[in-house]
Amino acid sequence: MADELNTNIQPPAGLPPAPGVQSPAPRPPQPEVRKPRQDKPPENDRGIWRMNRKSFLNVAGWFAFFSFIGTATIGALRLMVPRVLYEAPSAFKAGFPDDFVAGEVNEKYKDDFRVWIVRETDGFYALSAICTHLGCTPRWLPSENKFKCPCHGSGYHKDGINFEGPTPRPLERLKITLDDDGQILVDRNIKFLYEKGEWSKPGAFLKYNG
Repeated sequence: MADELNTNIQPPAGLPPAPGVQSPAPRPPQPEVRKPRQDKPPENDRGIWRMNRKSFLNVAGWFAFFSFIGTATIGALRLMVPRVLYEAPSAFKAGFPDDFVAGEVNEKYKDDFRVWIVRETDGFYALSAICTHLGCTPRWLPSENKFKCPCHGSGYHKDGINFEGPTPRPLERLKITLDDDGQILVDRNIKFLYEKGEWSKPGAFLKYNG
């Protein structure tokens, strides 16, 4: 009984334990519990939109990569589509001779084919509506009975002979014939040059007395 009492008696603080009294076993040190650090972003933090030099280079690199891929894809698709130039045919039918009035310059085919068809009392001739100076399209001026180029002032008589401005030669005549169905056929690929004496050749003038 006494031994039990002695074991339960604690010595005062700072004094060594009495003989025969066992001191309590020291407690093992408790590990320090650290709370996770919680950083508070600054008020002006833009999150994923925050841009620095490294982020800018990354974005620029990806943009360049996708731009290259897009350009290459478009180029490959264009190669798969044939390039076809839709041009007016070189030869065309201009209607029947009686559709034209003698003494007049017909401008019906100037915009689509760049051709004037002129009917005289004894037949037809076709003039190319291309100025022989620099390739502009002259205008027919009925009141002055001449073709006048708006670009540099070149002038041509009704028959195509040049008489004013910088143009070096007359307008070109085109082959004009009658097709099997009786319509006027004009071929823009066959030209007749006045300075070479070709206006007298067959095809440069269509004789018609109807």
